Amino acid sequence: MRRYARLFLAIIFTLSLPPGCVAAADDSAIAMSDYRTRLSEIAAKADSLGDHPEQASQLVSEIPDQLTVATGTRNITINFHDLKDDLAGFSSTEASQRQERLSQIRNYLGELQLAADNVSPPGNAQEREKLDEILARREFHKVRGPGAREALLAKIYRWLARWFFKFHLETGATSNWLQGLVYTLVGAALLAALIWTVTRLRRKEDEIPVREIMPFSPSAKNWRTWLAEARQAADMQDWRNAIHLAYWAGISSLESGGAWKPNRARTPREYLRLVGSRNPHHSPLKVLTRKFEFVWYGEHEAAEADYRETLAQLEQLGCR
Repeated sequence: MRRYARLFLAIIFTLSLPPGCVAAADDSAIAMSDYRTRLSEIAAKADSLGDHPEQASQLVSEIPDQLTVATGTRNITINFHDLKDDLAGFSSTEASQRQERLSQIRNYLGELQLAADNVSPPGNAQEREKLDEILARREFHKVRGPGAREALLAKIYRWLARWFFKFHLETGATSNWLQGLVYTLVGAALLAALIWTVTRLRRKEDEIPVREIMPFSPSAKNWRTWLAEARQAADMQDWRNAIHLAYWAGISSLESGGAWKPNRARTPREYLRLVGSRNPHHSPLKVLTRKFEFVWYGEHEAAEADYRETLAQLEQLGCR
């Protein structure tokens, strides 16, 4: 009923606006007395829904989407979309819940009738002053009309409600079907989120940038020193470490040649991007980087042939 309370406050506020704050007179506007009579007729028919819930759809068709009411010096527009939406769902509501839904509809109509009965005659300064005093209270400071986002959402909700109601009339579906549809959509969204999360966690290893924090920049140690250490590891047939040290020999050589500014926290892929695809060193460095990541970060076994291939790429980088 919160939306009804907001609408009720909006009606009271609109009825009390100065003449210059609302739209000009409309030929289609009805008199306030006719509006009160119309509300009484709707309320009487709503009362009969307790014994004849099947008449709800007929009542929905009789109620206009909105009414323009003339109050003397200004016109106001009353929107009945929320009332029609509740009436549309009344016949499909379970029997145990119909009384509660009907009570809400009655209360809403009662609030509309009360608002209509409390409309002050034009020029009643005393009533206007009293209303200004009420609206000046702290609890009304944040009261505002619906924005563009709220208006768009309201249109979407009304469209969905009418579509479901039309589907219900054509197929005889129950509210359980609608609940099942909602649960299915929510479940599909959760499943999609789960699949996306698992996919992200299982990305291929070569798509994840690996970072080896060096105690110093690669060029701080001459590439020949790196290569000499690689040869020592190869003499002990420690091929994985030999390839690891040989890779850093190539990085040290390029860095010493001014290919980039030293930074000990770069990943192998970042070094490769810094070289650029048009640089003649890009192709051998790309092969060297893949072999290094596969063997060192991928923790795969390496053989002498892998080490020899690494040395061949180093020679193309100028490490002879």
